[in-house]
Amino acid sequence: MVNSKSLQKKMYLSSARKKIMFILLCAILTVIVFIYYLKVGFYSTTMSDIFEIISAHFTGKEVDYQADLIIWGKRIPRAIMAVFCGASLAVGGAVIQTVLRNPLTDSYTTGISSGAFLGVTLFLILDISLIPSAQNLSLVFNAFLFSLIPVAAILVVSGKKRVTASRLILTGIAVMYLFSATSTLLMVSTDHETLSEAYSWRIGTLANTGWISVPIVVTVTVICILFLFSKSREFNIVSAGEKVAQSLGVNSKKVTVMALIVVAFMTASSVSFTGTIGFVGLVAPHISRIFIGSDCRYLIPASAFVGALFLLSMDAIAKVSGDLGLPVGVISALIGAPLFVIILVKNKKTAWDI
Repeated sequence: MVNSKSLQKKMYLSSARKKIMFILLCAILTVIVFIYYLKVGFYSTTMSDIFEIISAHFTGKEVDYQADLIIWGKRIPRAIMAVFCGASLAVGGAVIQTVLRNPLTDSYTTGISSGAFLGVTLFLILDISLIPSAQNLSLVFNAFLFSLIPVAAILVVSGKKRVTASRLILTGIAVMYLFSATSTLLMVSTDHETLSEAYSWRIGTLANTGWISVPIVVTVTVICILFLFSKSREFNIVSAGEKVAQSLGVNSKKVTVMALIVVAFMTASSVSFTGTIGFVGLVAPHISRIFIGSDCRYLIPASAFVGALFLLSMDAIAKVSGDLGLPVGVISALIGAPLFVIILVKNKKTAWDI
């Protein structure tokens, strides 16, 4: 009996070490890709030039204006946004899949993306702004506030005494199609220039990222991920089913609604600045599950780094694609879609076991 317990403990510790090593490996790869990302682009530069420009902003040393504008003003904030936006979407997808017990859901399933896009089209086409401000901020405010409307609809549905995960998903999908149809109807009646701007936002891009948006996304993402990580035990219990959760004293409905609200807020903060970047919230959690399973204590940090690594890599490719680069949403869809299908075909059901 003692030997059996000792063996089980050794197996558990060995499994935990492997999971931690995978997370550390993803973190190291993210740092490496982040550094290389700063070198990628149509403007040729060297790593020594990059480090010189970064150090100049802390030492006050003068550097070439054009190089500083491109490296410090464009590439660094864009790289930071890719890291935290990727982490935000991936963790959101992992948590939503866990609490709803559905491998095909992500943070967009609740209709956040369609709500945000409706806010953007209302501003660009009809000049409707919920919070009047400078042009770019008005668009962001509209996108953020409208992205929360589908979540509010889901909360109304969840107010009923008994609500299933399927009903929550279907409510999100219904609102998503309603908002998408409204946005499409508005786009039919607009000019080509506005249509092009709206379309670019719809497919997702990091090209417009500046330092003004970085602190907001970083702060919201870090706080939300830490909060979700602190609820890992509850998420694990909820994923085992309502009866198991009830027997362990966990209110599955309360935990699910809380997760939806936090993920919606976190995702909306990213989507409002970048538009809809697809497949990050689907691919990253599934890749993480292949290596570490579905224990949220490991899944949440692993998904964060895999999502950051995935979006950084996709945007690096997007920056040098075509004559002037492509929106990252195009590349993430072209690579993410077949990758997701391969994962679904090859993956075993045991990847969803805790």
